[in-house]
Amino acid sequence: MAANIILKLFLVISFFNVCFASRKLTALVQDPQMQLLKYHKGALLSGKISVNLIWYGKFKPSQRAIVSDFINSLSSSTPSKTNPSVAQWWKTTEKYYHLANSKNTLSLNLGKQVLIENYSLGKSLTQKQIVQLASKGEQKDAINVVLTASDVAVDGFCVNRCGTHGASKGAVINGKTYKFAYIWVGNSETFCPGYCAWPFHQPIYGPQSPPLGAPNNDVGVDGMVINLASLLAGTATNPFGNGYYQGEADAPLEAASACPGVYAKGAYPGYAGDLLVDKTTGASYNAHGTNGRKYLVPALYDPATSSCSTLKMSSSHFILSLFVLISFINVCFASRKLTALVEQTQLLQYHKGALLSGKISVNLIWYGKFKPSQRAIVSDFINSLSSSTPSKTNPSVAQWWKTTEKYYRLANSKNTPSLSLGKQVLIENYSLGKSLTQKQIVQLASKGEQKDAINVVLTASDVAVDGFCVNRCGTHGASKGAVIKGKTYKFAYIWVGNSETLCPGYCAWPFHQPIYGPQTPPLGAPNNDVGVDGMVINLASLLAGTATNPFGNGYYQGEADAPLEAASACPGVYAKGAYPGYPGDLLVDKTGASYNAHGTNGRKYLVPALYDPATFTCSTLV
Repeated sequence: MAANIILKLFLVISFFNVCFASRKLTALVQDPQMQLLKYHKGALLSGKISVNLIWYGKFKPSQRAIVSDFINSLSSSTPSKTNPSVAQWWKTTEKYYHLANSKNTLSLNLGKQVLIENYSLGKSLTQKQIVQLASKGEQKDAINVVLTASDVAVDGFCVNRCGTHGASKGAVINGKTYKFAYIWVGNSETFCPGYCAWPFHQPIYGPQSPPLGAPNNDVGVDGMVINLASLLAGTATNPFGNGYYQGEADAPLEAASACPGVYAKGAYPGYAGDLLVDKTTGASYNAHGTNGRKYLVPALYDPATSSCSTLKMSSSHFILSLFVLISFINVCFASRKLTALVEQTQLLQYHKGALLSGKISVNLIWYGKFKPSQRAIVSDFINSLSSSTPSKTNPSVAQWWKTTEKYYRLANSKNTPSLSLGKQVLIENYSLGKSLTQKQIVQLASKGEQKDAINVVLTASDVAVDGFCVNRCGTHGASKGAVIKGKTYKFAYIWVGNSETLCPGYCAWPFHQPIYGPQTPPLGAPNNDVGVDGMVINLASLLAGTATNPFGNGYYQGEADAPLEAASACPGVYAKGAYPGYPGDLLVDKTGASYNAHGTNGRKYLVPALYDPATFTCSTLV
């Protein structure tokens, strides 16, 4: 029986995997005893805490004022008179204290500000130097925030983080050594605004929606406020690494990072939610602050409702969103026990176009050097899709493929596609070179059949393709094919690249350490080939998209040129219990390899979850 698990939507720019089935998803069947963020019995910050700002590098006074006003806005003693407010947003953190039976609440106030404009430690900093800078703030009852300017590089900045928080030894008073909490946030305006300042800049990965207006007219610093807000929430509820979190202690999901990319009701990948818009400037925001400021603050996981809570319109609560960044891994489940979604709205809209039907040959065009064993992995996968040659062992690839038939029933189509392995073309001489355009991909695809066909171009690990490893692992589309009796036919095509050399952490996860997000160990590849097993995952996803949206007017959500489709609506989800950095409770064979589907010739594969239009959920095999 295919296990149905909560629909997970991820925005893959790394950072904004936003997890909602649609703009109308509003309720989650939730076990009140099952909290996402486990309390590890450590101390929480409490009492009066000064937030000290250490400015490293050149910042304008206007930029410093944006951040200092934000810190002042957190305090209920100086709240904005206009709602929704930053102080209201911060009150969600108090619920963690109630849950821990702590009577000591937290009161933040702006402390001292230290300006280090001479770059005394240079313009490339280590984490050790960040702690050194943080120590220039108060040593007791303090959160010391290091803010680095847009021309300062920091270890891991723009690679897998936009900021960090931690704790360090501070003052010794009456023989007792105190700790202070610290935060570092970088200004990403120069290095990676599409990674650390979204949605105020075009994203690096994922759906390419237009950037929003920054509420304080500073993309870099408004982005810093988002990251600072997230890290402040994490610092309050997990200051010393033993408070509230999920996952590994050195890469935890915390109060805000459990809801990545979510800012308002209705969020989905590439869309921050239904935000407030300033009528004068057109800037987007969700919270008012002191001195007439407006800010964008992230959703916080609310332990009282087991959901992500946003401010818009009296703190609307909506479905918990979880994302893995790496682009690709954003996996969205509140916990391993979440199992049901209350929803009656289809995520993927049918645009009335033709679906693939009848007998379809899947032709493989191999461009570059592939071993025979690698070609066999893929050809066996194609053969495994057909119910005429199914695996005798369940769960199977053929069972997985049957979910696509539900789209045909919904469209009142009686003609479901029957896929079979067609011809294979080997182009081992790199006739078009080792750097291909999308136009050349279509040119290669035309070497397959021109009618009733899906022509799959597979590029070797030493071949670069436009957009490969930047914002895609493969693509699908359609092109004009044969002219028969005056009628021009179209053929569908797919391109998938072997990422083993160029970006296995992006396109071959979970068989390789991810580029972004929680750094869990890689899983064993079921066919002992990280690159090709990763290609199978992407090929499976694109085949599902091709069957249900072959010509750009079938089933999809969002923009037609960057659509969410049957598999891309459930990114990073492979089994029940998935969450960011964890693909789910997969099957494991005697060799230690992970899989979820059996194929022909004794093969084992990992296939992605598919959005099931009959149950409005992501459906997995295990």
